[in-house]
Amino acid sequence: MTRAAAALAGAFVLAGFAGCGGREETRDAATPEASAGGPQAASPAGAPPSTGEAPAPADGAAGTAPAPSPEVQAALAGEEENRREVVLFFQKSDDELLAPEPRRILPGTSIVDQGKQLVAELIAGPRTKGLLPTMPENTTVLGLYVDRGGTAYLDLSDEFVTNHPGGSSEELATIFSIVDSLTYNLPEIKRVRFLVGGEERETLHSHLDLRRAYRKDMSIVKMEDGR
Repeated sequence: MTRAAAALAGAFVLAGFAGCGGREETRDAATPEASAGGPQAASPAGAPPSTGEAPAPADGAAGTAPAPSPEVQAALAGEEENRREVVLFFQKSDDELLAPEPRRILPGTSIVDQGKQLVAELIAGPRTKGLLPTMPENTTVLGLYVDRGGTAYLDLSDEFVTNHPGGSSEELATIFSIVDSLTYNLPEIKRVRFLVGGEERETLHSHLDLRRAYRKDMSIVKMEDGR
């Protein structure tokens, strides 16, 4: 080999090594280890890169519940304004008479619906000092039906009888607190008959007959005006 040929061969070898080194440097620069911050775990496809901060809670996920919107507040206020004022009758604590207590109920869509609300309010008991409850504890309304003649059939749970304390004056207060509250506030109801568990009972607690229909009797009610 001549001196010129040897020099040309050496130049080709050096060029080959230089090309290999350049490709290796490019590959190293593209790896995660070469970037600032060191190795990082790959994020799932489509997930945003992690910033190292806890995600902000979704609206309403923490803290107090948001206040009702003005529309909801207006609807609630309107519902309260539209409630109908009624008068319930409870037993007085100092004698055997009944006394009135005002209450507000929803107007309802029917006499039956309003009648059920009245009895439910009686079951809840009085809110006025000096008045006593007249309904036995845990009594529930099972049904109410009003016929064309104005007779209301009120069906109450067994607790109406089994939880009643008894006594003629207590039975009288129970029966007429219901009868007078229904007939006074709902003129469509003329009289009330009682059922217990869907059936007739002879007496409430050995005194008042539950097989008859009861009409309004305001003679045992002491109204606020003294009547």
